[in-house]
Amino acid sequence: MKIESNKFYFLIIFLFGIMNVFAGPGGSGPPAPTAKKPPPPPGLSIDENSVIIMIIALLFGIYIIYNNMLKTKTPI
Repeated sequence: MKIESNKFYFLIIFLFGIMNVFAGPGGSGPPAPTAKKPPPPPGLSIDENSVIIMIIALLFGIYIIYNNMLKTKTPI
């Protein structure tokens, strides 16, 4: 049992070493002041219609539960 757990720990340490190689060296620092600026994000907000989506999801959930209750037979 102890040998198997040691193999597991060695495997995890080995995988962390591989991930360290793939990650590469640290960041290259801040961009140069003369670098081209990225374009601004689009004007639409991600959560613009989140209330409407939540209402639709709630109604859809009620619909699914109601259909499931109709399909199941209740014992008398």
